[in-house]
Amino acid sequence: MLQLRSPLFVLSLAVATIACTQVAPEDLAFPSSSTVKASVDEAPSTTSTTTPSVIVSLADLSGLIAVAGAPEVGISLPNGEQAWAAPADTRFSQPTWLRDGTRSIFFDFDPLVEGSGRIHSVDTATGTWTTAEARRPYFFFSPSYGGDFFAALGPGASGTSLDILDSTGRPASTQTLDAGSFYLAWEPGGDDLLLHRDAMLELARDPLDLETRESLGEPGQSFLAPSWIPGTREALIATTSATGNRLVRINVDTGEEFDLGPVSGTVGLVVAPDGSRALVAHGAAGTGDLAIANRRVEAVTGATEIIDLTTGARELVSQGQAFWAEWTRDGSRLVLLQAAEGGTAALEWVVWEDGAVTRLGLFSPSPSFFRNYVFFAWQFVESPRVWSPDGQAVVYGGIDGDGTPGIYVHRLGAERSDRISDGDVAFWSPR
Repeated sequence: MLQLRSPLFVLSLAVATIACTQVAPEDLAFPSSSTVKASVDEAPSTTSTTTPSVIVSLADLSGLIAVAGAPEVGISLPNGEQAWAAPADTRFSQPTWLRDGTRSIFFDFDPLVEGSGRIHSVDTATGTWTTAEARRPYFFFSPSYGGDFFAALGPGASGTSLDILDSTGRPASTQTLDAGSFYLAWEPGGDDLLLHRDAMLELARDPLDLETRESLGEPGQSFLAPSWIPGTREALIATTSATGNRLVRINVDTGEEFDLGPVSGTVGLVVAPDGSRALVAHGAAGTGDLAIANRRVEAVTGATEIIDLTTGARELVSQGQAFWAEWTRDGSRLVLLQAAEGGTAALEWVVWEDGAVTRLGLFSPSPSFFRNYVFFAWQFVESPRVWSPDGQAVVYGGIDGDGTPGIYVHRLGAERSDRISDGDVAFWSPR
């Protein structure tokens, strides 16, 4: 059993009612959830609801979409037209893009053979596929910003193991690093790797030499994945202490810290592309044991805020916690995944822009998308992308009102989402 620490951002609704007609090729083993007790003060919302004015056609959307869970579909255009077909007889999971969008890798496993697995990689310019045998059944890939490496996490001797792969998914080093819980972040513009192993924070300046690491102290586990602040040598983390958790910037070269104020419970972080602000989701386990997508989890209360990384000033986005947050490439918009209002058994994508929010409508996530991505979003937030490169639409694996599973695209301003293909998990290319 993997020893990943489960996030506390769970839905205050029973998604167990989701129709499970979808075949879930990504059902790798994950741990049961754990909880951290804390509290957060509620404050009046400062946001308003707006109606977006721009509606584009599917053909107008930019980028490509990597699709898992659908036979004969590997990479598609935004309208669902097949761009490059996956190799035959594959069971794809973990679709992950290089940060420049030139390549996507997938994990392919045989559920009847323990520990089996292959990594398929496709060059999106030529459609050329390559295959590499995997050391372990990976459940997370994260590409470096230079495009030379993938960090790959999978089950290991201590719980979770890190391997470094090249851009095609082949081992780039014979070294492996183990931990009970493992989260990481690549340096924007470089190959430094920030590691949050159990309660420790470490820096690896050479990803091919994981044995040489610099300690940055023991901030604890109140945050999951650290987040680099672009254009700096600083990262955003949370520290745990007897007097409460604090949000801090830490210089990875000197260890110097700058306090940005209190946070509660387990903290999810995502920094804007220009490094000026961050979306911070934090809160506490509440009462109530809920069955969500075949998991027993606790309801939570909390806050979703945008925090200025220079002054610490805060803007409340929601009195509830987001389960997913992602900035557009230009940093002008955020898309958040939240529980639907009114106790409806559904989720909704919410778009934040200039202090106003737009609700894109309700949907039910596919079991694979919920269990393997939404449930663990704050651990792996820097890798998957639901935004289109132009920030005009989101893509997701879902189930519509009549029980039809598939890959859906919701364009800003559109009243309904468009089903573009079979499949249960999909992520957009960065460009």
